[in-house]
Amino acid sequence: MVFMIPLSCRADSDPRQVIQQFCDSLLSVMKQGPKLGFAGRVEQLRAPVGEAYDLRAMTRDAVGPAAARMTPDELRHLAEAFSRYTVASYADQFSSWDGERFDVGTPHASTDSMVVVPSQIVPKDGSPTEIDYVMRKDRDGQWKIVDVLLEGTVSQLAVRRSEFMSVYRRDGLAGLVNLLDNKTAAMGKG
Repeated sequence: MVFMIPLSCRADSDPRQVIQQFCDSLLSVMKQGPKLGFAGRVEQLRAPVGEAYDLRAMTRDAVGPAAARMTPDELRHLAEAFSRYTVASYADQFSSWDGERFDVGTPHASTDSMVVVPSQIVPKDGSPTEIDYVMRKDRDGQWKIVDVLLEGTVSQLAVRRSEFMSVYRRDGLAGLVNLLDNKTAAMGKG
């Protein structure tokens, strides 16, 4: 069992530390992956994902202007579904370990008080994959992930926005929550 100090409890928390702690959590889960199974990985990743990400802000950004028309309860309901989906995605994608390591680089300034923390997942043999974390401070002054750039260019938030908005326009809030819950459930069966 891995015990971690919650990021929000650290007085000296900085963007690089947040990403390093998150990557350490991923690596720990990967090493235990098959033994934990999907449900166990979800359980182990729930807290690290919640600590590292500002999922509520990402949910608002993913649905764009539609978020302004949602009630606080509707937005909370959607954010909970998005959180479950995000945790399940990590549990699905980081299911085992074959000698990989994470290298976390030095943060650099971006736009609008944001920073980018570059990182790579480096396989035992083969080419590393760039995973850059876009971060900003939340309402409590803690650094949180608000987007992930794969290979330095592919914004996961932009991909989600494109997918979510088309479903939201067609099927409304209930349809979007249903889509997220169905995708989450499907990962657990794979």
